[in-house]
Formats: sequence, structure tokens, C-alpha cells
Amino acid sequence: MYTIATAAAVVGRNKTAIMRAIEAGKIPVVHTEGGEMTIDPADLHRIFPPLRKDGARPALNQSPLLIAVGT
Repeated sequence: MYTIATAAAVVGRNKTAIMRAIEAGKIPVVHTEGGEMTIDPADLHRIFPPLRKDGARPALNQSPLLIAVGT
């Protein structure tokens, strides 16, 4: 489970973008006993693809199967 800050870092976005997706109902959250919001990685990556190993975001309209091996 990711915190809002961790989720933002993993997908290369800011916390505001993650919060907007949560408020729009695109990403469900779970509240911990301490009141912190956490996000399931699978739910996050349905909306925001993870960063590539080189830190770049994959093209949103490009299939990951078409990305050259070794990039």
C-alpha cells in the first residue's frame, strides 16, 4: 500500500494530481487506523503508469509491448 506521497513519487506526479484522482473517484483509498489514506498499487497503476527505470513516463497512448527492449 502506498501513501499519497509515495504514490505520487512512483508515478512521477505531484500529490495534487493523486488527490484529484481520488476526489474524482478514479482511485479508491483505504484509511488506516491513524487516519492516513493509503492506495493499493494496482488501483494507482490502472490510472497512472509507473515510471520507467530511466525515470521517464511511458507514452500514455503507446502500448508497453511496443517499447524497445533495454529502454
